[in-house]
Amino acid sequence: MKLIVKNIANLWFSADTPIRQYKIKLHPEVWAACQKVNRYFKAPSGAVRVEQYRKSDKVAFANAVLDVLEKTDTPAKEDVRVYDFA
Repeated sequence: MKLIVKNIANLWFSADTPIRQYKIKLHPEVWAACQKVNRYFKAPSGAVRVEQYRKSDKVAFANAVLDVLEKTDTPAKEDVRVYDFA
């Protein structure tokens, strides 16, 4: 999964399905960042419930998650380079 706003928003705000659970299992660092941001996130529109979030609120949430991921020292799986010294 590429770390882009749309993918993060879809992961957090989509319905709970087996595919979503699989993505969460594959990307625990992204899920942990989403949970961390969810603790303090206030929607720019002022919406209190997630069901009332506008698209701009979801984008702001995803950007906050990307900021958290950027500040952590663990690289994303896509960024890890594998060297074959054989």
